[in-house]
Amino acid sequence: MKNFKLQSIALIVFFVTLLTSCSNDNDTPKVPEFVYKTSYVTAVNGPLAGKVNQELSYEVSFTVDNSCGEFNKMTDIELDKLPGYQVEAKYATSCTPPSQTPEVKRTIYKVKSAVKGTYYLRFTKSPTEFITTTVVITE
Repeated sequence: MKNFKLQSIALIVFFVTLLTSCSNDNDTPKVPEFVYKTSYVTAVNGPLAGKVNQELSYEVSFTVDNSCGEFNKMTDIELDKLPGYQVEAKYATSCTPPSQTPEVKRTIYKVKSAVKGTYYLRFTKSPTEFITTTVVITE
């Protein structure tokens, strides 16, 4: 009986070791679907004045590295203690072959203010500079 119990425990330990130590060599590393990069703004076009609670639209032009790049989102950034926005572009990894020529893309950025005043829309045009648009909101 003692011998049977010892063999059973040894067999269980063997199977547990076997199951936990197996690895699947067929697993290939998963390639990300998109790569995200900062894109710099080349121009901002839109109204310089508006009214309280009026939605204002601005066409923001930015450069992507190649034909696979497209707009993803605007992110907040701070340069020299000044708040601003930065364009994040996404590049599909499945896009082949991309042209290596930088391209200018456009997106619409919308703002609405509930308070009158002077506002500064700042978009990064380089790692150290903004393109600034001054907007005056009246009642």
